[in-house]
Amino acid sequence: MSSKIVADMNVSNRKLVFITLTAGDGSAGAASYAPSNVPFYLSRENGSVYSSKYAADLTTGTTPQDVPLVSTVTINGKNIAKYTYKNTVNYFLRLPDGNGNGTGFNNTGNQSLERLRGGTIAAMNVVGYTTSPPANGPAAYTYTWSQLTATIRQIILNERITGTQSWVQAASTNTGSYNTGDHSDHIYSSWAVQDAIAIAPALTWVGVNGFRDYNSSSFGANLNSVDHENASALFGLTNWGLIEAQYATNFNSGHKVWLPMDYFQVLITPSGMAPFAGGGNANETPDNGFAGKSPVTTEFTEIPMIVKTTGPAYVDKEFSMIISPYETGTLVTSVLTESGEKLFDQKTEITDKNAPLMVTLTHSIKAAGTYTIRNILNDKYSETRKIVVVR
Repeated sequence: MSSKIVADMNVSNRKLVFITLTAGDGSAGAASYAPSNVPFYLSRENGSVYSSKYAADLTTGTTPQDVPLVSTVTINGKNIAKYTYKNTVNYFLRLPDGNGNGTGFNNTGNQSLERLRGGTIAAMNVVGYTTSPPANGPAAYTYTWSQLTATIRQIILNERITGTQSWVQAASTNTGSYNTGDHSDHIYSSWAVQDAIAIAPALTWVGVNGFRDYNSSSFGANLNSVDHENASALFGLTNWGLIEAQYATNFNSGHKVWLPMDYFQVLITPSGMAPFAGGGNANETPDNGFAGKSPVTTEFTEIPMIVKTTGPAYVDKEFSMIISPYETGTLVTSVLTESGEKLFDQKTEITDKNAPLMVTLTHSIKAAGTYTIRNILNDKYSETRKIVVVR
């Protein structure tokens, strides 16, 4: 889902909030193993922070800063690791790896998100705080399913930007035909956030995109060269956390097959806008991340439509993109300068919502620079994306 993350971060006045539920410890819990003395889960956490830092530096165009340090915040009575860097925020709940099939590992009490949601176990402990049964663990490091979803919901509320809609990028829970053979933790992390936004009153302004994960390599590459390069860099940096701690890298042929493609479907479409931030059950003041700036507002519902672009855009050359239509009707594509001046509009009629649509701009862009592509479908749905035009 790296291409969607980078595209989202390229939109002005946006921030990305990453909520990682499981530690990815692979049965190690809070332990390390030779030759490293760094807990395995922490090496993976560091890699995730490096990756999101790179994405922030890449898209904001600002001077790189030091790697952010971890802080501990208390949300709904739970102590959670948090890292903040530019327009990114990372939360790590550090729950034990549930194993690919959802059975958990004996070393960490056979705990998993799947077993928790299914009621096989009553609670899960954060790695390093395992008790038997887990429900007897310290309250700040123990979650029931309802506590987990309530905590996710509170993070979303704390991080919301007033007057906007939010999108969650997660694994597709359509496991019967679309996202087959995925890791249990991926699937049940997605269920957790979907359950979180459904708690009454529902967070209707939050949408969810569901991605193909492991089985995406069975489908053709659909990223352009720039998006593929970014995906490789982001994944490489997640592995740097392993390498610097003297663990084996996952940057190998078995994992690199997933880098040239991103496939997703809309699981939940948002409606309305986020209410004013404030209140909540956290020990910190909600922050929209853009003090002194006005939030982006729109009369349209934002949905993902652009699946792929043809790569770098060139002055006086055609530029194309593949659209995944949400419904039939009229698509209006506009090109705007950085100052918001509209250069031109182009209309495209969509007759089949199930077929990918190639849209080629008939007007070329005359000067190098950064521009915004805005697609509006049926005067109801929109998506914006930045492009860089070169000579």
